[in-house]
Amino acid sequence: MVESTATGVDQITKTVEVPATLQPVGRATGRTSRQGGTKDPHARVVAAMSAGACRALGALGHSARAKMLRTLLDGPATYRALQRVTRLKAGPLYHHVNQLRLAGLILPKRRDLYELTRGGRNLVLVAFVLAAMTRDPRRRP
Repeated sequence: MVESTATGVDQITKTVEVPATLQPVGRATGRTSRQGGTKDPHARVVAAMSAGACRALGALGHSARAKMLRTLLDGPATYRALQRVTRLKAGPLYHHVNQLRLAGLILPKRRDLYELTRGGRNLVLVAFVLAAMTRDPRRRP
């Protein structure tokens, strides 16, 4: 959510609701005793977020998937349109479409027509911003 202040500067605020049923996982839990006490109260949130975030970011790690996501950013696209953009045969294209679907970035709108999910759209836009930031040729101060 973007809020305008009296000075005209926009502030970005985000409210995140965390389900109370999150269970800590692995070493990211920050456990200090066998009773389940934690050093960091946010450790459970980080542990739960990491699996989904890694899956979504991993789905962006292939050039064919990036092309498909860029195409879907303009609106829903057919399987045939994705095939033209990526120049992949049916088998490999199905694999990449399935990886994007499993990561929660795209959904079938109807048979052979795919669209970005809200999370997929947000991730693609963030990836564009990050890509521009990594091309900054200036030296570090």
